[in-house]
Amino acid sequence: MIVNFDKYIDNRHAKLSKFDGLRSLYGTSQDTCISMWVADMDFNPPQAVLTALQKEVSHGVFGYYGSNRSFINSIKFWMKSRHDWDISEEWCSVVHGVNSGIGMGLRAFSEPGDEILLFSPVYYSFFNTIKNNGRVAKEIPLKISDGHYEIDFHKLDKSLSGKEKIVIFCSPHNPGGKVWSTETLVSLAEFSRENNIIIFMDEIHHDLTYPDKPHVTFLKAAPEAEEISLIFTAATKTFNIAGCHTGTTIIPNPKLRSIYDREHAAFGKTPNRFGMIMTEAAYREGAEWLDQLMHYLDNNRNIFINAMRSLNKVKVFDLESTYLAWVDFSKLNITEAELKTMLVKEAGVAPSFGSGFGKTSGKFARFNIACRTEILNLAIDRLTKTFL
Repeated sequence: MIVNFDKYIDNRHAKLSKFDGLRSLYGTSQDTCISMWVADMDFNPPQAVLTALQKEVSHGVFGYYGSNRSFINSIKFWMKSRHDWDISEEWCSVVHGVNSGIGMGLRAFSEPGDEILLFSPVYYSFFNTIKNNGRVAKEIPLKISDGHYEIDFHKLDKSLSGKEKIVIFCSPHNPGGKVWSTETLVSLAEFSRENNIIIFMDEIHHDLTYPDKPHVTFLKAAPEAEEISLIFTAATKTFNIAGCHTGTTIIPNPKLRSIYDREHAAFGKTPNRFGMIMTEAAYREGAEWLDQLMHYLDNNRNIFINAMRSLNKVKVFDLESTYLAWVDFSKLNITEAELKTMLVKEAGVAPSFGSGFGKTSGKFARFNIACRTEILNLAIDRLTKTFL
């Protein structure tokens, strides 16, 4: 079935933070401003997801979820069919989303005051999760080499204090959209093993890659890291079902798994019934929808990247994965406050501002291009008039 991603969907009163947050966070509204900040899409999920929900509603009994074997098998199926990665049923813990899973992991494998390594710019919620759990975010800026982010392992070694317990790493990268090379992932594994640091690998965007840059699953690239790694993933970004707050923590090492499961049990293991139903339907029947989505996003990507490269003193990073374009405005002779005013008040476009992603990215912005191409072109027109 051909999916129409150009279909208009009226989201004005749908209780979506992408639009409701415009007034509280940006002082504007969707009547005058294009929302490009929240990392979810403007599209319906696969029909299989809607059908599964409709079947559940028609049945009308919403008790606690029973055996999760079919759900776990759908994850195993997806990881094998999409990523050629064999996982075992016992490796999987169902959590209320990746952030929740990471928060439990912080409590399980570190103590208050311990340092958690982050390579910035990085997904802003990690800073809050670390702080709210009484840990200390140790921010290591990525270096820019030939227009791409890279880890400076030599500088990293010199910056260690001995208090580092965990490294949280996005693969693919959010917000830079980079697909990390096998060599980088292997080096990260070696660094972590040598320094007795546990790896939390966030692979939530692993399905959202483009044909020219396929994703390599971390434990396929560095199988020796199984002993020190927790992999966090979900179908929520892939299939635009973020509101179901359901994810999976995959832990091959039985010792780490036992420690994590104790923390999980302390917070209650009752899963989200509707989220599991949506996720299983997506993994079992959503592959064709995803292929069409990536074709559509690839076109949006090319349109946006080419447009940004035509602007004076504006630099856009190559978007190798995700639908989140990372744009550098630092060569403009303006302050961060002036940049926000130009984007929101003058251009009428609301991205995620770079200051939340780390200390070196205040004059950057992240733009969500997972919208109708018509809306994307309107946003580009506004940005061009403001920054050309």
